[in-house]
Amino acid sequence: MAALDSHAPPLGPAGEPCTSCAAPLAADQRYCLECGARRGPARLDPLAMARGTWTRPSAPPAPRVTAPRRARGTPWAMPAPRAAGAAALAVLAFGIVAGTVAGPRADATLASATPAPIVVVGPPTAAAPPPATPSAATTAPSPEPDVVPAPAADLPSTDAPVVATESAPAAPAAPVTSPPTEPAPADTPSTPAPAVPPVKHVWVVALTEHSLDEVAADTGQMPYLWNTLKPKGLTVPKWQAASVGSLANLVVLASGQRPTDEQKSGCATYADTACVLPPKVETLPGQLTAAGRTWRGYVEGSDIGSDPPNGCRHPALGQPDPWALPRGGDAYLTQRNPFVYFHSIIDTPDCGANIATVSRLVPDAQDADSAPNYSLVVPDACHDGRDRPCAEGAPAGLSAADEWLKAQIEPLLTSKAYADDGLIVVTFDHGLDPLKQVGAVLLSPHIKADTVDQTPYTHTGLLKTIEDAFSVDRLGKARSDSVKTLGDDVFSITTPSR
Repeated sequence: MAALDSHAPPLGPAGEPCTSCAAPLAADQRYCLECGARRGPARLDPLAMARGTWTRPSAPPAPRVTAPRRARGTPWAMPAPRAAGAAALAVLAFGIVAGTVAGPRADATLASATPAPIVVVGPPTAAAPPPATPSAATTAPSPEPDVVPAPAADLPSTDAPVVATESAPAAPAAPVTSPPTEPAPADTPSTPAPAVPPVKHVWVVALTEHSLDEVAADTGQMPYLWNTLKPKGLTVPKWQAASVGSLANLVVLASGQRPTDEQKSGCATYADTACVLPPKVETLPGQLTAAGRTWRGYVEGSDIGSDPPNGCRHPALGQPDPWALPRGGDAYLTQRNPFVYFHSIIDTPDCGANIATVSRLVPDAQDADSAPNYSLVVPDACHDGRDRPCAEGAPAGLSAADEWLKAQIEPLLTSKAYADDGLIVVTFDHGLDPLKQVGAVLLSPHIKADTVDQTPYTHTGLLKTIEDAFSVDRLGKARSDSVKTLGDDVFSITTPSR
């Protein structure tokens, strides 16, 4: 016997005809589908509900219905629509419950239920051959730009294996393993590391406003440089300045930093930031100090007027430079002392101790153990080669510079520090023509005497060589791969000095 639906009580026997059109009605069918006539009282009386007097009509007692026995051979009757729907809902509910019990845990995630992809390892991609570049020794140099190229971003190696992924099937797949890597042949050549320059002490002597080819055109102006020093060392006629102006080139030699426009013009006003670079700007002296090395600036006349002697002479920040031109009895020029254009140097007590007058150059070199690793040697306005006399009646030009060179360099060549893997570089910080090579003469126990090298080396390349020699990071423009360090063509004698 079918259970009664409390929400749809029987209104009459099943199959009872409609009183209007005689269409057969189901036991709980209230409205005729053929003519729309209502069977029995209305289920709801809105007006009575609004008055609060409505009560649910009592359902007439359901007649006892006895299902007739199906005769043999009679086909089964289809269930009523309500019964079929209820059965479908019951099956669906059972499936949900069963899936919840037998499926993944409640804390399982989609990522944990997703099968891992299959990884297929293929052969490495062949790297494209590098483009051919002309030899530096046969290519005419162009003036070195002030702009520092940005370091190249780290790129992934083209030798890495190619990896592809594909979705795995629902069924667990067997793990895919790559074949074992074959060891490289024992005789595979490796790229040799760049050779470290074999020097322990470097002296850079900076003259100004001329070039070596001017000396070659009139050797009588500098007989000591041309007839004595040149045969003892290596001449580099194509040596190139780094920028325009004396101060700008000395700043490059001290830091590799791109000079400011004010520095290129000589900084008539000792302006902060525009002339004196911020503390964060690194310098070669700062690098050497941090690495436990030593440095000194031998700047002629830098300590005049100070007691005790203090070579860190510079104007007050923001004020005109009182030492922009030579004066009687004082030919010191601020713009020829690059170290005082860095806050990282002048703001430390080491500034006065590490910048000294030229008279200390030779005595300091007599002890190889205490001699500075790096020295910048700068004559004053009377001896640096400029054509304007530092005082009325004083000698000037290349002849005055040559006499000064003889007094300083000749005893330096016999010092213990020079014998202990020393290197002397005599050059001009800049010439009157910024597009013209300034040239250089190099002397060292590791340099073959009376030789000429046509390689277009630069001031920045010298800085880079010094940084490599003392194992410190390359600064500013010296980071560029296009800047060439002094190579085996310069240091052709590799036997240690001692």
